[in-house]
Formats: sequence, structure tokens, C-alpha cells
Amino acid sequence: MAKSSFNQSPYYYGVPDVYMQMGYYPFPTPPISDQTPKQIHVPYPMSIAAHCKYFLGQTEKITAGGEIQGFGALSNPFRSGVILFVHSWQLTNYSEHPAEVQIWFGKTESITGAKTSTAVSASYAQLSACPPPQGKILFATGDNVLPRGGAAVTTRMVPPMSTIEAKLNGQWMLGPGMTMMAVLPAEGKSATILFSTSWWEQSVY
Repeated sequence: MAKSSFNQSPYYYGVPDVYMQMGYYPFPTPPISDQTPKQIHVPYPMSIAAHCKYFLGQTEKITAGGEIQGFGALSNPFRSGVILFVHSWQLTNYSEHPAEVQIWFGKTESITGAKTSTAVSASYAQLSACPPPQGKILFATGDNVLPRGGAAVTTRMVPPMSTIEAKLNGQWMLGPGMTMMAVLPAEGKSATILFSTSWWEQSVY
């Protein structure tokens, strides 16, 4: 008489089910450190850069002070259709004494006589170049180069022969027609600075 199938021990990949019930598994589980993470954090600026919307650039050297004003600026044209999110800015002082620099916000339309920097690029370097940014980097020196109706929001002292940096992570935003400026006041000793910045752009909804 044939034995009933119920009398046979069930197997899982050749291992009796009794061992499975005791917690034994034929294939060892990899340690937690070797397991593939279920979620991977991608920084937002990195994802923006991959879509050719993250840019960076700098001015030429700006010499001001000694009764002459000067500035470097990130400017958003009035009809750009985008918002500029400032990620970071840097100031380099080439002088042998400290330089006082004021950060201003003002209207783009009131800036006159400024030059447009060509040292601007998308952060995604590739053979098929990204479209040019809407934002512009401007710089100028003169007796009256500050925008009308602007306001100084913070002042920094840049040590001699050094660079300072501020990471904003998009917390400063420039709508169409607005400008962020690093101003070297006319008061004080003459100094030479360089202004650089990085930003990303998103359409106005």
C-alpha cells in the first residue's frame, strides 16, 4: 500500500519545512550595509542642472572706492518669464586691505551703463550646449551706478587677498525686472574685487 502524501515532509528548495519554521533560510540575507537602498536622495540643484537650468558665472575685476562706485550684479530682465533662484555668491578681494561690500536689491531697468559679462555657462557641460540663461551678470564703475529705489540688505567685509562665499540654496529669488548687486561703495580706500554667482531658473507660473 502506497504511503499517503501527507506523511511526507514538505521541502523548500530541498530543505525540510521544519527548518524553515525554525528560522533557517537556505540563502543567507546580505547585511544591511550591502543591501541596495530603497530611496536615493538627489539634491534639487543637481536635478535642475540635468535639465540645463542651472548656471554660473563671474564679472571682470571691478576697481572702485576713492569716490568711485562699482558693482557686480545678477540681473533678471523685465520680460524674462523666469524666476532666478540664487544658489550661492562669492566675492574675491585682490587688494592688500579689507574691502566693504554691500549686497543690494534693486530694479533692473534703473541700471545704466553696465557691461554684460560673457563669463557665464550652464553647469551641465556637454557637446550639445544648453540654451543660454535668461539671467545676466552685469558690472560697472562710475559716479552714479546704483539703481534707483534699491536697498542694501547686508554688508560684508572681505579680508585682503581672499574670497568669501554665501550658500543661499535658492532662498533669495529674483522676479522679472529685479537685480541682486554686490556694491563697492565710493567711500573708503580703492579696492579691486570680483563677483561670481550661481543660480537656477524656473518659469513664472
